[in-house]
Amino acid sequence: MAELEFEDIQGILLSGYAGLPEARFLLLTFGEAAAARAWLGEALPRIEAAAAGRPQGGSRLHLAFTWTGLEHLGLSWQALKGFAREFREGMAGSARRSRLLGDTGGSAPEHWQWGGPDGEPLHALLMLYAATPGEMETRLASEWAALGAAGIRVVSALTSRSLPDGREHFGFRDGISDPKLAGVSTSRDARQRVALGEFVLGYPNARDQLTLRPLVDPIEDPAGLLPEVVEDSDLRDFGRNGSYLVFRQLSQDVAGFWGWLADQAPTPEARLALAAKLVGRWPDGESLIRAPRRPSGAGPDNDFGYHQEDPDGLRCPLGAHIRRANPRDMLPPRPGTEASLAINHRHRLLRRGRPYGPPLAEGLDPEALLAAGDDGVERGLHFLCFNAEPSRQFEFVQHTWLENANFAGLRGESDPLVGSRGAGDKGGDAFSVPEEPVRCRYQGLPRFVRVRGGGYFFLPGLRALRYLAAPPRGLTTEPSAPAPPAVLLPDTWWLRGGRAINDALERGLALSRRATRLRNGVDRLLQWPLTDALQAWLRWRRRHYAIDADLGLAEERELAGEAEVARRITEQMSEFLLRTYRHGTAERAGNTKTHGLLKAQFEVLELPEPLRVGLFREPRAFEAWARFGGPGPRVVPDMRDNGVLSLGVKVLGVPGETLLDDEAHTQDFSGISAPTFTTPDVYENAKLQRLIGAGMPVWYFLNPFDSHYADMLLQALHAKAHGSPFEVGYWSCVPYLYGKGRAIKYRFVPLLERRSKVPLPAPDDYLRRAMVDTLGEEAEVVFELRIQFQEDPVTMPIEDASIIWTSEEIPVARLRLPRQEFDTQARKRLARELTINPWHALPEHRPLGNQNRARKLIYSETSRLRQRINGEEHFKP
Repeated sequence: MAELEFEDIQGILLSGYAGLPEARFLLLTFGEAAAARAWLGEALPRIEAAAAGRPQGGSRLHLAFTWTGLEHLGLSWQALKGFAREFREGMAGSARRSRLLGDTGGSAPEHWQWGGPDGEPLHALLMLYAATPGEMETRLASEWAALGAAGIRVVSALTSRSLPDGREHFGFRDGISDPKLAGVSTSRDARQRVALGEFVLGYPNARDQLTLRPLVDPIEDPAGLLPEVVEDSDLRDFGRNGSYLVFRQLSQDVAGFWGWLADQAPTPEARLALAAKLVGRWPDGESLIRAPRRPSGAGPDNDFGYHQEDPDGLRCPLGAHIRRANPRDMLPPRPGTEASLAINHRHRLLRRGRPYGPPLAEGLDPEALLAAGDDGVERGLHFLCFNAEPSRQFEFVQHTWLENANFAGLRGESDPLVGSRGAGDKGGDAFSVPEEPVRCRYQGLPRFVRVRGGGYFFLPGLRALRYLAAPPRGLTTEPSAPAPPAVLLPDTWWLRGGRAINDALERGLALSRRATRLRNGVDRLLQWPLTDALQAWLRWRRRHYAIDADLGLAEERELAGEAEVARRITEQMSEFLLRTYRHGTAERAGNTKTHGLLKAQFEVLELPEPLRVGLFREPRAFEAWARFGGPGPRVVPDMRDNGVLSLGVKVLGVPGETLLDDEAHTQDFSGISAPTFTTPDVYENAKLQRLIGAGMPVWYFLNPFDSHYADMLLQALHAKAHGSPFEVGYWSCVPYLYGKGRAIKYRFVPLLERRSKVPLPAPDDYLRRAMVDTLGEEAEVVFELRIQFQEDPVTMPIEDASIIWTSEEIPVARLRLPRQEFDTQARKRLARELTINPWHALPEHRPLGNQNRARKLIYSETSRLRQRINGEEHFKP
């Protein structure tokens, strides 16, 4: 077993601080990132490690962060993507998660006091603990002053004070059945000992495995602040000795709880017995397993199981709160065995909750609580728990055990204490008490606990905190040869074989491109006839199956799970950038090689009234940039690329605001030298990106079990060795709005009459040289921008980028490239800094379709990552 590093673990993770009854939880929003890092560095000496032991006086300070907060501090993307998905998305991040957690009705995130979708973004949680109110006020004043000096705002300050005898507001002893950490606790009860890795990252979990956690490249940790990973890897471990912290503010309806019990049971003894059935323990913590009829006075106990001692729930009901929250040995498929306990151990939580608000009645006696009635004061529990994998631990317990209406064979029952209720909630409002000869079933159980706020946080180890306090370092600013491409799949023999075949096919294609004269002759005869035939078949198929027949013109249809697919593509492309350029100057993940960045003039033509929309409202000349590039994902000799060129145009000084706020008054255009995209939609794009990462992009087209032969043929017909980027047309391939209710595609058509030959043997950058030669001989190079309107949603679809529209092309503008010197290092650097994104657009020209919607995230994230790797700023024209 790995030895626990007490000196690197924040103390709250291993101790609930029972000796420090005062607590304050400050929810923070950072201001300027450098100031926040400086504050963190100053606060570090005040954060106690677990090595300090359990305090008996004084005060303690601890700190946890949201994913947004870590991003704000400048933690690298490589580390950020290593966190659990639910942490990245947030507790209130989706309607699905709210349903899963039972956060519906009055507990829905939109009603929360903090942490909801409309609230201020939370960056950190500062936790203060003290032995006395005076010590707390002194410590709080000092910390508040430091926060103010750093420009950090306290969004909410939550007060907590322990209740007598470790009870919660309903009057019951709490925290009795917390698990014991193997290797830390001296407990000999194997039923309670749980592996360290279930709560502390970087140690083996209950399956003797290391839970996934955030890692960073050594180049991002030049000072060696982070520990090395224990696996065979050169990465550094940001997650080691940290844990995920779940924080939920739970309001308790104490008067409602005891009032409902009074309605069901006529005597104090009966009320107390029914309350114990709901909870699973007597108020003093004694279990119903040991004292099923009345409390014996023996106090809390925890050394019991359910399967052998109470399989039918005659002592402790099957749906009782503590039986749901910790089923112990009653889990299938083999209840009562070590296997059942092992399953249970994989879902345990390490609770660190604290009550808030004054008790409804001093002493928390049940009859006194009933007599007090509703005083209108909010009280409840600040529920905090640590776990290493929130989806498998907290979310599983909440959804599969507490909220499950069919738990343990029950029907229509959620957790009687904390579960949701009613038709609008996932849980039921019944509660069954098994008895002989027949059970007693209670109906109309109210909701006694409501969620008032919540969030997912990460509690780093102390070394990770020091790393966060240091200024973030870009991966590199020194140009050098890029590393080999990323491999995103296991390096098996069949993958190595697949890559060898892929490389052979790519070399064969590169060799075939040397036969340019033969290819040009074939193109004149067959390129467009074959393209038209393929397109006719695709359009017939769409008409035959009435695909998109229910849509109107310019109407979109979002694909199921589209946002998640876009996120995965972004992760795959960003991973590729990090691995490929970890020791070099990063290029774009797509449209990678820059053949030239040129100053240009975008000239809007005199247009009829119906075409005077947005950028084209009046005839006018705009300054612009035009970037000619290759396909990617790597920079290779021009003859080795896949034969599809790209053009990105950024028009400057455009009146009106763009859809992306990182630039103002720009309008971007993007096109490639093929009339269709490589993939028809984002689902297929995700497959292709994964195979690019594996080094086998050709398999995307050739895979007989998931064929893309039509897409392959369409690309092959237009992928070739071109003579010059100035002599190729560039299609948008995807649609855009053109004012209200109209959709267009566009194409940049070259007006240059000269035709350059492909030199043989071809220099690595012959396309750039061809551009230099052309501008040395011509006064200017001109492209005409032509648009096509959508006329039929079936045969001219919005969501399928494999279909060529057949409507008339209408000239609307000209792109003029004057004679200039562009083959310079300064211009090459500017080309890397420049971001071409179709969402740099006026609302009248909003991008349409799933590929464009995905581009909004993909282009923004990968361009920022590229700039950070290179130590460059975002170029704002």
